[in-house]
Parts: sequence; structure tokens; C-alpha cells
Amino acid sequence: MEVMSPYAKPADIEKFLYKLVLQLLIFSQGSHKLLEPHLVTIGGKLRNGANLNDLVGDLHSVSKTLLHISKTKQDVKPETQTYPAAQDDYLLNRLDELLAESEVPLRFQQHTTSLRQRIRERDGEQSYRKVIDSAFSLLLNVRDFTVSEQSGVDAFLSDLSNQLIEIEQQAEIASEANRLSIDSRDSLNHSIQRQVHDFQDTMRSVDELSSVKSKTGEHLDRLLLQLLEHKQQEDARQQEAQLKIETMALKLMELESETESLRTKLKIEHDRALGDPLTGLPNRAAYNNRAEMEQNRWRRYRSPLSLVVWDIDYFKRINDTYGHKAGDKTLTLVGQLLANNCRETDFVARYGGEEFVMLMPNTSALQALEVAEHLRKMIQGCGFNSNGEQIDLTLSCGISAFDNDDTHDDVFVRADKALYHSKRLGRNRCTVYAAEIDN
Repeated sequence: MEVMSPYAKPADIEKFLYKLVLQLLIFSQGSHKLLEPHLVTIGGKLRNGANLNDLVGDLHSVSKTLLHISKTKQDVKPETQTYPAAQDDYLLNRLDELLAESEVPLRFQQHTTSLRQRIRERDGEQSYRKVIDSAFSLLLNVRDFTVSEQSGVDAFLSDLSNQLIEIEQQAEIASEANRLSIDSRDSLNHSIQRQVHDFQDTMRSVDELSSVKSKTGEHLDRLLLQLLEHKQQEDARQQEAQLKIETMALKLMELESETESLRTKLKIEHDRALGDPLTGLPNRAAYNNRAEMEQNRWRRYRSPLSLVVWDIDYFKRINDTYGHKAGDKTLTLVGQLLANNCRETDFVARYGGEEFVMLMPNTSALQALEVAEHLRKMIQGCGFNSNGEQIDLTLSCGISAFDNDDTHDDVFVRADKALYHSKRLGRNRCTVYAAEIDN
């Protein structure tokens, strides 16, 4: 560890603090979602050459956020820790979140489900090692599959390139045949004109009828022979050109079929990459895309735009008490209820775990609260039965509206703070962010 001398110069102290900020930034990344926006901002400023004076405001924000996180942890009743140890438990929780939010190829869905089941069981050191081994195996399989898929795309593109080259060659051959046909026709015309002129000259110098007949017959025979040869050559060229055209048409049909197949496959993969396989809602990646679009529209037109962050109350208790099938059914039901009962202009997505988000264009925070309260009360009465036991559902949410020079991250942090405020007040409630919540 580097230790500063008590007699260090101010410049050395600033350099040491600068290095310490960098190390803390690297160490803290990924530790908490409320810290992430501040860490991203500080990291960007550091990359742009900011000094410590430029970071004072951001470091104060980090300090306030850390106090908020610490207070939140004190308010939440800690659960009894069993094996594995806390750090291993944290690792498994993060791994479960990663698997829930990642779009794993369809063929690995069963492996992923089995792995998540092992993560939730956590019944000893041996199980912990199996989880890590299984996660490593899944990672390698997905990597190999991705490499294989990429190889397939590369092979298709290579084949596509070869087919295009072949079609181009066939087109050149057909064009050459057409050019030869034109040249041959021109040559025939010149030859006929020349023979006509020769025949006219011959006729002027011939006196006897017998000679006229003889000369006429010779010229006609030569003309007929040339016409027959030209016709045979043209027939051969036309047959060859027709064959080339049919070959090109066949290649183009094959190419169109392969291209359509690839287009369909890419669309399926694209839709799958932006969808949550469990709830059928858009996933976090799709939400990020929509959030950027809505933020840009808000900046341009300044129409009201609100964000609602939803969280299922006591979701872990549902999983632990009734099983993970009941947990999955809870997520699916809540997703359907939110999507089917919001307005057409609203955008609902599963953000991750038991958290859902809703973007509400042309909606102030108070208007969003009115809609959210309607949804909350409606879901409160929509429990379901699992193995003969009634499972009641309630949701908490936090709401914040875009204002001034907000970015999406700013609004999300405020909405998330409002959500935690709803949790602290007893859950099953909606809260609009206000400055008092930070105090």
C-alpha cells in the first residue's frame, strides 16, 4: 500500500488523492445500481483530463448516495445468512441477476434454468462449486455456439460473394454473346451490300442472257449460303445466351431464397434479443433503446415525460415459500397486467429480477401517479392460487419526471429513490420523488 509522507508537497498530495479516486472508482464499479450513474460521470470526466476541483461536486453526490444506501440497508431487516459466506452469497446473487437479464440462445435455456435453480438452492460448499462449474460450462458453450454461428454467417457471406461473382461472369458472357451477334449482323449486312454491288457491276458487263442467269445464280447461292451460316451462328448464340440467362435466373432465385432465410433468422434473433422470454415483455436492452429515443424526443419538444419503476413486494418470500414456479408465474402475471392495463402510448419492460419500468410520454409526474395508483390497486386484487394456496400480489413504485437538463440516469436514480421510500413506508404504495426523500 502506498503511504503519504506527512511532509508531502500539496502537488504530491493532489496526485495521491487523484490516484485514490481512480482506484476507488475501479473498485466500486458494479457494486450498486444507485452508484453507477455517478461512477460513469466521474469516469468520463477523468478520461477527459478533469482535476480534483472538477470532481468535488460529483464526489459529494457519491457521498450522499452512499449515505442513502447505508440508511436503506439499516431500514431493511437482514435475513439469516447460511452457507455460503456473505461474499459467496453476493456472487451467486449477481450471477442469478446476470442470467435473468441475459439473452441466452434458445438451445441453452434448459441449462440456464437448471443453473438458476442450483443458485437458489445453495445447500452447501459442494453445491456452490457445482454452480461455478456449471456457469463456466454454460459460458464456454455459449461462446462456442456464438463462434459457430459467426462461422455460419461468414460461410454464407463467402458463398454469397462467390454466387455474385458467378452471376457477374454469366452476365458478361451473355453481354459478349449479344455483342458478337450485333457484330455478326453488321458483318452480314456489309457482305450482302458488297455482293449486291458486285452483282450490279457484273450485270452491266454481261451481254448474253445465259451469262446473266449464270452470274445471278452464283450470287444468289453465295447469299443463301451466308444467310444459312449466319442463321446457324445466331441460333447457337441464342441457345447459349438463353442457357446463361436461365442459369443466372436460377442463381438469383437461390440467392433470394438464402437472403430471405437469413433475413428471417436475423429478425427472429433480433426480436429475441430485445424480448424477455419469461414475461414476453421488452427486456432491459429494448428499454434502453426506447428510453434514449423518448429522452431525445423530450429534449426536442419538451413535452412531459415520466418514468415509473415498479417492484414486486416480498418477491423473494414468494420464491422461498411457494417455489420458483410460483415466482415465475408471479413475474408473468404482473408483466401481463402492467402491459394490458396501461395506455397505448406507455412503454412497459422487465428491467431485471422482479423490477419493471414504465415510460410515460406526454405525462407529468402527478398524472403518472394517478395511472400508477390505478394499476397498483388493480394488481392488489389479482392474486392467484398455487398448489391450493392463495398468493397475494402487491407492488410498490417510484415516479420521477424529466426536468431541466436531466439525463435518463438522473431520472432513474430519483425514481429508484422514490421506490425505496415506498418500501420503507410499508410497501404497496406509489411515491413521486421529492427532494425531502434525500434527507
